[in-house]
Amino acid sequence: MIQFKVSAPGKVILYGEHAVVYGKTAVAASLGLRTIIDFAELPETEQVIKICFPKVNLFINIPLPQIQNFFFTNRNLEFIENHEMFYNYVKEFVSIIGYSNLPQKFSLEAFFYLFIYITQRDKINVKPFQIELNTELSISSGLGSSASFAVSLAACFLHWSHLQKNICKTFDISDLEIISKYALNCEKIMHGAPSGIDNSICTYGSIIEFKKGDYIKPIANTQTMKILLVDTRVNRSTKALIERLAELKHKYPAIIDLIMDSIDNISKEAIKVIQKINNLSNTDNESLFEGYKQLMTLINMNQGLLTTCQVSHSSLDRICAEAQNYALAAKLTGAGGGGYAYILLLPDTQPETISSISRKLIADGFTVTLTTLGGAGVQIHK
Repeated sequence: MIQFKVSAPGKVILYGEHAVVYGKTAVAASLGLRTIIDFAELPETEQVIKICFPKVNLFINIPLPQIQNFFFTNRNLEFIENHEMFYNYVKEFVSIIGYSNLPQKFSLEAFFYLFIYITQRDKINVKPFQIELNTELSISSGLGSSASFAVSLAACFLHWSHLQKNICKTFDISDLEIISKYALNCEKIMHGAPSGIDNSICTYGSIIEFKKGDYIKPIANTQTMKILLVDTRVNRSTKALIERLAELKHKYPAIIDLIMDSIDNISKEAIKVIQKINNLSNTDNESLFEGYKQLMTLINMNQGLLTTCQVSHSSLDRICAEAQNYALAAKLTGAGGGGYAYILLLPDTQPETISSISRKLIADGFTVTLTTLGGAGVQIHK
């Protein structure tokens, strides 16, 4: 019986949030925190699909005949390419199954949307199976948890279809394009009109340059970088923060337009520095450290401009000040107003320094995770 594991990373915005809403350049990277799916076919005698999503406390066994009767028996699914019609159909099934809260509802809708869609598109022979999904990402935190979830599921079902056809391979570029497209459709369930950025990073990994309107450009040969990811544990509303900045822009258009242009230039400069770092030889430590120092300067500039735009928070300011005490740099990532910040570490930042800064931030009530940027996208694990 077929059994395998797939995983996909989360994402973090390094430079350019908020400005990207106004058509400016932003830079985002894959995160070393991943969503992991364990998939295993079950004996034919079981005739169930077992779903285990511990993060949203969802443990459910759904009879396979119930799924087949609803979706496949005497049904014509030609409308499957019509997102709205197909999604309404999936919602109807999920309401029959039942759920306890919104995260469970969205999880089940995303699961069945991709499962039925890929089953139809890739001619999967539906058998009993168990699927367990765990994630190292916080949900609804701006770290791409829903995209990582969607990419993992899409990759899982695509790989299952390959194995059923005796195609044993890692994902190639055409597979990744399909996975990203499937995940983008699934993201519409949770975000209405997603930009395509999150599913692209979670699929391809690395660091990317992006602009509003589907401009996504991977930065080649990216070296992984170490960061401290700091959760302020302060809830915020992305919508409210975007509206606050829009109001500020309406009142002071000449000033805010200049700030947005400056953030755009910071993102473009950061891309040049990252590309330089990627092209350095392994022995050129002096240029490497100079590159990191430039990135830190740009982090401080970007954070300062976001603070001017009133989207920072006192907790974020404390994190940035603490980083500077250690000759490092930090900024908010995502919408701001709380949420997460990241601290870029130097290649030779010592474990004692990392422990010291982490202890101070934890004492202030924050959660601190040592992780990486720019790593692999979606992967099949042996």
